[in-house]
Amino acid sequence: MARKFRFRLETVRRLREQARDAQRRVVADAVRAVTRVEDRIARLTRQLHDTVDRFRDAQRVERLDVASLRGHQIYRSWLHRNILESSEELARRQAKLDYERAKLAEAWKRVKAIEKLRERQWKCHLTEVAREERAASDEAALQMYIRRRVEHEREAVA
Repeated sequence: MARKFRFRLETVRRLREQARDAQRRVVADAVRAVTRVEDRIARLTRQLHDTVDRFRDAQRVERLDVASLRGHQIYRSWLHRNILESSEELARRQAKLDYERAKLAEAWKRVKAIEKLRERQWKCHLTEVAREERAASDEAALQMYIRRRVEHEREAVA
């Protein structure tokens, strides 16, 4: 019976996989945060374009409402400021995402390294098992040869 394969660093492998999976969740959260900010920028940009269109329409009438035009101008300024702030936030979140992705790549490398080591040990185990099986087979063949030889000699003497 061949001995069972036992990878002595199995606990280390599992811990590295858990760390990698945790980092994957962190990266996923960072991606969602970047997406939320991108969506906010897109929404604010659409609102800005709509406001500009409404402002142009308001200028086409014969009577201009100064208060309304001033309101549009203030709202546009607010949208510009929010777009700028959101763009800065996006840059920060993108930098964090890049950092977290680099950490994830490192975690993948650590898991891959231990998996390569496990694979090498598995191959060595298979080679050793095959060698043991060949030795057992050779021993059985030798015993059978000796038994036949002894029987043949007994028959020759009798």
